[in-house]
Amino acid sequence: MPPADNFEVGRGGRFEHALLGALAAALGAAATGAGLGFVAPVLGNALVGAGGTVAGVAAGAGFVVRARADAVRRFGWLAVGVFAVAGTAWSTVAAVQVAVPGRAPVLAAHPNGDLGALVAAPFGVLGLLVLTRRDGNRQSRLLAGLDAAIAACALATLAYGVGRPAGVGAVGTLHAIAAVLLGTAAIAAIARCRLEGDIPFLALFLIGAGVIVCELGDLFSLRPLALGEWSPRHPSYLLAVAGRLVLGLAVLSRTAERADLVQLRRREYIAVLTPVLPVLAVGSLLIAAAVMRVSLRPATLILLGVLGILLLLAWLAARLDQLLLSRTLEHRVVERTLALRTHAKWFRSLVQNSSDIITIVDPSGVIRYQTPSATRVLGYDPNAMVGQRFVSLVAPADVHRLEAILLDAVLRPRSTHTIEFAMRHAAGHWRETETVITSLVDDHDIRGLVLNTRDVSERKELERQLTRQAFSDPLTGLANRALFANRVEHALSERSRQPGEVAVLFLDLDGFKGVNDAQGHAVGDHLLTLVADRLRRCVRPSDTVARLGGDEFAILVVGPQAEAHGVDVAERVQRALAEPFLLSGREVTLAASIGIAVTDDGTETVDQLLRNADLAMYRAKSSRKGTYVRFRTEMHDALLARVQTETDLRHALSRRELVLHYQPTVNLRTGQVVGVEALIRWYHPTRGLIQPMDFIGMAEETGLVESIGAWAIRECCRQGARWQRYAQPGGVFHVAVNVSGRQLHPRLPDIVRTALTETGMPPGALVIEVTENILVKRSEEAIAVLRQLKSFGVRVAIDDFGTGYSSLSYLARFPVDVLKIDKSFVEQITDRNSGTEGTELVRTILHLGRALRLGTVAEGIETREQYAALLAMSCDYGQGYLFSRPLPAEGIDTLFGGTLVAGLPEQRVVYDATTHLSASRETGRWSVGPARLRA
Repeated sequence: MPPADNFEVGRGGRFEHALLGALAAALGAAATGAGLGFVAPVLGNALVGAGGTVAGVAAGAGFVVRARADAVRRFGWLAVGVFAVAGTAWSTVAAVQVAVPGRAPVLAAHPNGDLGALVAAPFGVLGLLVLTRRDGNRQSRLLAGLDAAIAACALATLAYGVGRPAGVGAVGTLHAIAAVLLGTAAIAAIARCRLEGDIPFLALFLIGAGVIVCELGDLFSLRPLALGEWSPRHPSYLLAVAGRLVLGLAVLSRTAERADLVQLRRREYIAVLTPVLPVLAVGSLLIAAAVMRVSLRPATLILLGVLGILLLLAWLAARLDQLLLSRTLEHRVVERTLALRTHAKWFRSLVQNSSDIITIVDPSGVIRYQTPSATRVLGYDPNAMVGQRFVSLVAPADVHRLEAILLDAVLRPRSTHTIEFAMRHAAGHWRETETVITSLVDDHDIRGLVLNTRDVSERKELERQLTRQAFSDPLTGLANRALFANRVEHALSERSRQPGEVAVLFLDLDGFKGVNDAQGHAVGDHLLTLVADRLRRCVRPSDTVARLGGDEFAILVVGPQAEAHGVDVAERVQRALAEPFLLSGREVTLAASIGIAVTDDGTETVDQLLRNADLAMYRAKSSRKGTYVRFRTEMHDALLARVQTETDLRHALSRRELVLHYQPTVNLRTGQVVGVEALIRWYHPTRGLIQPMDFIGMAEETGLVESIGAWAIRECCRQGARWQRYAQPGGVFHVAVNVSGRQLHPRLPDIVRTALTETGMPPGALVIEVTENILVKRSEEAIAVLRQLKSFGVRVAIDDFGTGYSSLSYLARFPVDVLKIDKSFVEQITDRNSGTEGTELVRTILHLGRALRLGTVAEGIETREQYAALLAMSCDYGQGYLFSRPLPAEGIDTLFGGTLVAGLPEQRVVYDATTHLSASRETGRWSVGPARLRA
C-alpha cells in the first residue's frame, strides 16, 4: 500500500474532478443563498442548507477514499471523515425544518445547541491524533506535550472567560469542552508537522484549520439556537460551511515535491507560531479585562497560573534543549576540528613520506609545487624544482609524447591520463617512471595539473627478466621454443608470398647422452653451453638459434636462397661440432643429425614447418649419424601411414585381427616335435598380412605391447593345454612365447599365473623367451620377475643369444633354462666366406650350454648341411624352414593328424636324420622336407 505522502486523489481522475465540482457547487449555493436571503428568505435558507450539506458529505467521501490509499493511517482518515459528516447531519435537519413552511423548527431552536457537533468532536480529536502519530526521542515528545498542554490551558481560559451564553442548557456547556479538545488537537498536529513526514504539511494544516473553523461555527451557534434565532443564513452556520469546504480542500491537496529550504523555513514558522496563538488570545483577554476593570474569577486565575507554569516549563525545556544542542554542536565542532587536524597531519605525513612524487604544474608545464619525496626518488631539492619546466627532467625521446598529453589534459578538465617515461636522476642516470596526470585546471584552488609519479625501474627490470625467462633458454641464453615459434611465424607472415625464403633446421646432438650419463649433468650442461657458442658462430646476425630442450637445437634462416643458406649452415655446424670439446681435461667429439625444412608454396604454417624439420631430422638420425636431410613430401606420407597404422593397431585386438602362428621345435637327434614357438601375425583388413617387424616396435612405443602380450600368453596357454596330448610319455609339450621389455614388470607373474589357472596348462610346458639385451638393461627387476615365474614352474629361454651382451656372470645370475642360438650364427656354419669363425662360435655356445646345464635351440635351420653340422656338435633342438614354416594352430593339429586318427600314443617324427626319407604310415614315422610339410 503506498504511503499517504504519495497519494493523489484520483491522480487527476474523475473522482478528483467530481469532488472539486461538489465543493464548488456547495460554495456557490451557500454564497447565493446568503445573498438571496434578503429578498427570498425561504429560498436563501434552502440554498445555504444544501450547500452546507453537500460540502460536509463531499469532504467525508474524500476522506474515505483517502483512507483506502493509506493502510497505515486509515483509521485516522476515516475518523476525520466521520467528523465532517456527523457535524453536517444536525445542521442539515435543522436547515430543512427552517426552510419548510408550517413545520416547527425543533432542532433550530434547541437550548443545548448543535448536538451533532458534540457527537463529531471525539472523532475529530481521534483523527488528528492518529494522523500525526510519529515516533521520536523523549525530548521531542516532551516539547510536543508541553505545546499541547499550553494550547489546552489557553483555550480553556478563553472558554471559561467567555462563559456560557444566556439561555444555553447545561449540556450546551460541553460544546466549550469539545472546542478546547479539538483546538488543542489541531494546534498540536500543526506544531508536530514542522518537518517533512508521512502526511503532507498542507493537508494537515487545512485539516486543523477546517476543524477549528467548524468548531468556532458551533460555538457561535449556541446563543441563536438557544434563543430560536438560528437560520441557515446565520453567520455561525456560514462559518461551519466554510470549515467543511476547507476540509474538502485538504482532501484535494496534492503531494508537493520535496520542499526546498525556503518552504521548510516557512513551515517551521507556522508550526512554531501556531501554539502561540491561543496564548496571545489569552493575553488580549487579560488586557481587555484590565482596561474594562473587570475582575477575574478564581477559576480563571487558576487557569492563568497553570498556563504560566506551563509556559515557564516550556521555556526551561527550550533552554535546556538549546543548551544541549549547543553543547552537542560544540562537541561535534571540536571533534571535527581535531579530526581535520589529524587528517591534515596524516595527509602531510603521507605526502612527505610517500614513495610517489606529487607535482603540481601550471597549464604551461612549470612546476608550482613539489613534494619532498622527489629527494628520495630523484635526488633533487623540491624547492629548487619549483619554477622549472617539468619536461626538462624527462628523457628527450619522451618529451614530445609527454607534451602532447599535457596539452590534451589542459584542454579537457577533470580528465586523467597515464604515461610512462624516463626521468633523469640527480646522479646522472635515468629512472623509469609511471605518471598519472589529473587535470584540475578548472579548480579555483589548483588551476593546474596534478602529476602523481612513481618509480617503476625495478618493476621494468623484473618485466625484462621475466621476458627473457619466458623467451630464452636459461642455460645457454639462446631463444627458447616459444620465441623460436614466434620468429618463424613472423617470418612466414612477412614472406608468405615468396616461397623458398624461410628455412628451419632441427639439430639433435649425436653422442651427447653418453657424455651426460658418464660425466654427469653438470658437465653435460657445460657442454650444451659450448655447443650454443659454436652454433652462434655458424649463423648470420639475421638468423635465429634456439634450444628446444635437452640436446635439441633449431636454427631459423630467412632471406633469398634460404635453402642454400640452410645447407651451408648445416655444413658449418657439422664442421664446428667435429672439433673436439675439452671437458674436465678430456676431449669429447660430437656430431649432429640435422633436418632441413624450407617453405615450398608459401602456405605452410608454423606447426607444419617445424614438423617437417623434425621429420627430416629423425630421418637423418635413423639413416646415418652426423648428417643432414632435406625434408621431402614422402616423409610426411610415411608419418601419416605410421599414425594410421598405430590407430589400426589399437583396434586390432578387439577386432580379432591378431593371430598366433606356431613354428615347431624339433629334437635334432630323434626328429620328433617337442614343442612350438608362438609368432604373432596381423591380418589387416585392407593391407593384408603384416609381419611382426612392422608393428611390434610401434606396439612397444605406444604401450600396446602389454595388452597384446597378455593376450598372446593366454592364447598360448589355451592352445598349449590342448596340445599336451602330443607330449611324450612323462614329458610336456612346450609352447614358447616372446616377452618384450615393456612386459617384464611385476604384473607379468600374475598374468601368467592367471592364464595357467584358467586354461589348465602345466606350468612346465610354458617357455618365456626374453632377449639378453632386456636382461642386461633391467637386470634387478628382470631377476625378480623371472625368479617369481620359475617359482611356479615356468621355463625361461634367452632368445637370439650371442647378439647382445653375452656374459657368464649374468648367465649365472639369471634363472635361465634354455639358450637359443641366433639365426645369423647358424648361417655362418655353411658360409664359406666366414671361414671357421661361425662354426667355432656356435660350438662355443653349445659347450657353454652343456657346462651350465642349459638346453640349446638353434634357430633358422634351412639346409641339411646346417642340420648335420649342428647334430655333429651335439645341439639339442632346432627350428627352421628345413622342418616347417610357422603354422596356424590348425596346422599343428594337421601335423599330428595321422597319429590322432590311428590313436597311437607315440610322438610324430618330422625329420629322419639317418636316411632323409619319408616313412610309411604303418611305421609311424613321417618326415617334413625342407620348407614344406609332408604327411
